[in-house]
Amino acid sequence: MHRTSLIGFFLFWVSFASAQRVQPAPFNPSNEKVGIMRSSVKAINDRINRVLAREKLPYNPTLNDFLFARRVYVDLTGTIPTYEQLVHFANDKRPSKRTYLINKLLASEGYVSHTFNYFADLLRIQTKMTGGESASERFSGWLKDSIHQDKPYNRLVFEMISSSGSIRENPATGYHLRDKDMKLDHVAFMTKVFLAKDIACAQCHDHPSDDWTQKQYYSFASYLGELEIGQGQDLAKDKDRKMIFAEKRKIFHHPRFSSAVRSKYGRTGNTAGKVSEFHRDFKKLAEGKTLAVFDDDGSNLPLPDDYQYDDAEPGDLVKPAFIVGRPLGGPRNVPLREQLAFWLANPQNGWFSLAIANRMWARYLGRGVAEPLHNVELEKASDPILLKTLSEVMVALEFDLRAFSWVVLHSKAYNRMGSRVQLEERKPYHFPGPLLRRMSAEQIWDSLVTLMVADPLRYRQPAPPSLLEVRDGWSALEFIENVEQGKYRLVDSRNGEEILIDGNDESSSYGNQRVSISSGTGKKKNNLILARASELPQPAPSGHLLRKFGQSERLFVVGASNRVGSVPQLMELMNGFPTEVLTSRDSLLFRKVRSVSDPRKQAEVVFLSILNRLPNKEEQELLLAQTGSSEEDLSDLIWALLNTPEFFFIK
Repeated sequence: MHRTSLIGFFLFWVSFASAQRVQPAPFNPSNEKVGIMRSSVKAINDRINRVLAREKLPYNPTLNDFLFARRVYVDLTGTIPTYEQLVHFANDKRPSKRTYLINKLLASEGYVSHTFNYFADLLRIQTKMTGGESASERFSGWLKDSIHQDKPYNRLVFEMISSSGSIRENPATGYHLRDKDMKLDHVAFMTKVFLAKDIACAQCHDHPSDDWTQKQYYSFASYLGELEIGQGQDLAKDKDRKMIFAEKRKIFHHPRFSSAVRSKYGRTGNTAGKVSEFHRDFKKLAEGKTLAVFDDDGSNLPLPDDYQYDDAEPGDLVKPAFIVGRPLGGPRNVPLREQLAFWLANPQNGWFSLAIANRMWARYLGRGVAEPLHNVELEKASDPILLKTLSEVMVALEFDLRAFSWVVLHSKAYNRMGSRVQLEERKPYHFPGPLLRRMSAEQIWDSLVTLMVADPLRYRQPAPPSLLEVRDGWSALEFIENVEQGKYRLVDSRNGEEILIDGNDESSSYGNQRVSISSGTGKKKNNLILARASELPQPAPSGHLLRKFGQSERLFVVGASNRVGSVPQLMELMNGFPTEVLTSRDSLLFRKVRSVSDPRKQAEVVFLSILNRLPNKEEQELLLAQTGSSEEDLSDLIWALLNTPEFFFIK
């Protein structure tokens, strides 16, 4: 039996109402929140100061403006700064220019793009889900919109866990659709990501090295026991959704809808048939004959047939129980899944706040206070007090990830040079600075795109329309045209023109953002779209630069992506399309360099553009002795800097 609650319906409505893509919210926290942010920076600094003094360790050297700008651009927007952005920052004389830059980047489209990449990895988002049965563009669009709106992290998680309906109605259901027919694995992924607990081994037997038992695993999994993903929901028993579909049905059967179809498809000569086809599509959706997430109180998760312990029998149903922490109250007359969502994302759930605070710290410092991130043991954390402080900051800021990022980026530890050390996972690190980090595949790709084109975010995946946005014939037509799943689309943000559908060109207006590259045989030419990683298929196709540089296949949470160098990566940079494009006399970078006549200044433009710093004295002397201002010399310099290890690392 399908069940819904007022909470579920409220979230259903919010998910739809937020589906319209908007500009990122300005980063303008209240005075009260600013006070919390500043006191949080002090608390973090005080704790690290105390530990470093105890260990008789100094902070690493302070970052200069060039290194700071590169780091903060890469960390917040996922790409190195442009030459113009870097020069503007370096010439800024305001004492608070670093804070100003952080505030600006936190409110940028680049922040949304890069943060989406982070969560796409964590949530294992794939463009094609459930064996190709459905697609994730609505879920991805919803996630990007949530980041645009600065939606609190705990609310975002609550909406995902408690979501019901089809992905067309409620995009947050994409979270559950990702693991269709994998309910027990879904539970294991959930605890790793949201609770920093790896209980996967207990799915099949008592954990060999931890306290988790198989019965405990099934007790926690019972909160998802009623979760079903399938077709044939009984809409008649769901009065809220039935009311919505009845209201929208009037629009689809209004003459204005037929008029909109005739306006667009009149040249085909069969508009009546097209109208009938769209009516059938809407009817199927209204009757629940599409893949959807719902709760069935007749479903459950009994202990497996091979259960072998004395505390229960195979096939027994176990009482739902939380795997860590304690019950936190909440509604009891709602589906078990909503009870789980309430407990999981509750500010009083210390494991939830600890997990995301530790992950965000590791995102910017290169290492969590406790490692591994997916299985935290408090007694083994390098500094349990610092971990507790970060968790309390996350709660005090009401899970505002932008505000939390602001706090971390203002800490003394973040503003120091990276430590060039290799640490074992359990070895303590006291944060005299971040660890030296190599850029992720997405950061490398987006940085190359930034060097190649003037508008890296020109091509975007459109936010699919939602049912609640249907207000007239044209919006009804737009919605029903997008009901068919599985279509990957790109739109030119300058004119709204659809340019790509499932890899098929829809327009010739790519301008300088479509690159023709040779296949492995050297005969066939393929078009490569220079769009940000967040707008490309998730993950990118096999053979794409993103995949060569370690992009996750989105199958696992742990060790899914890698930042290890390889021969194919070297070959890609030495002879691949990035160098071919950037060393071309028509490239954006080349044109910037050629606009300067002085060879010394030309070298500065190349250094500032690629490595985001000025050449040192030794490099200047070498350049003057070895190169001139010829196009070949400039191409060689660009090639050389792209192939230095320095380009890939965040110092």
